[in-house]
Amino acid sequence: MKLLFTVFAGLLMSVSVLAMDLDQAKNLGLVGEMPNGYLGLVSTGSPEAAAMVVDINAKRKAHYQDIANKQNTQLANIEKIAGEKLIIKAQGAGEFYMDTNGQWQR
Repeated sequence: MKLLFTVFAGLLMSVSVLAMDLDQAKNLGLVGEMPNGYLGLVSTGSPEAAAMVVDINAKRKAHYQDIANKQNTQLANIEKIAGEKLIIKAQGAGEFYMDTNGQWQR
């Protein structure tokens, strides 16, 4: 039982560290939001940020697909709406986002 508690506590801590790492990556300008609803690498110098982008984008895609299935619409529609919302949020927070010309802005 004690081992189970320790493993569970470790999992919870690793999830919170991932969230903190995303915030740090955004604050450091390593990653930014793209119009398609996914994260992109602003700077290619961090393998950790690259791995985070792959992981988070896979989770986002699964979530977007669930929403698309429930609303009987195309995945691209959900990605576009999510992208618009995430870019507005990034602009307000002073984080990087990709504009319609494919350029990173802050």
